[in-house]
Amino acid sequence: MNSFLFFKATPPGEGASPGQLEAGNYKKQHRRFQGLDISIENPKGSVRSGVDRDGHAWRTKMTHAYGYIRGSLGVDGDHVDCYLGPEAEAPIAYIVHQRKAGKWDRYDEDKVMLGFGSEEEAKRAYLDHYDDPRFLGPITAMPMDEFKEKVLSTRERPRMIKAAVGFFRGKGREAGERTYKVSSRS
Repeated sequence: MNSFLFFKATPPGEGASPGQLEAGNYKKQHRRFQGLDISIENPKGSVRSGVDRDGHAWRTKMTHAYGYIRGSLGVDGDHVDCYLGPEAEAPIAYIVHQRKAGKWDRYDEDKVMLGFGSEEEAKRAYLDHYDDPRFLGPITAMPMDEFKEKVLSTRERPRMIKAAVGFFRGKGREAGERTYKVSSRS
């Protein structure tokens, strides 16, 4: 996050070598959220810090647990990243289509906000973890059942990606909404 090159997490990365931290192969906590397996890289209250591409140090105290959805595949080739909010039965997943640091008109990757009661709560929680509000791209709200099906389905991943890319090709939020329509199933 915060366009890091190097990062340190305390805990669970405490005691891990810099190489383990960079590769992400240190001991993590695991949780289940509405049937999704989540690996927690940074628990709530931990500190994540690093150096950005311009050599500026940054430090973020995690106000919500941060990790990834196991069995998923994001556009960056890694698992889909997520933040966990306080509401275990929240019916909606909020997908932030994050912008690329320094190239604010370009899509970077998705960050999923799970366990938040509203889009506004999810947005606030996301922004708590970034030093620049320009990282925040459009947000797609999706019913949890539909989200779980799509995030674990290789067939649906290209449609989710296409929705985010449509936004950054100059059409604004509506472009993403036209490209990928969320059903009203609940």
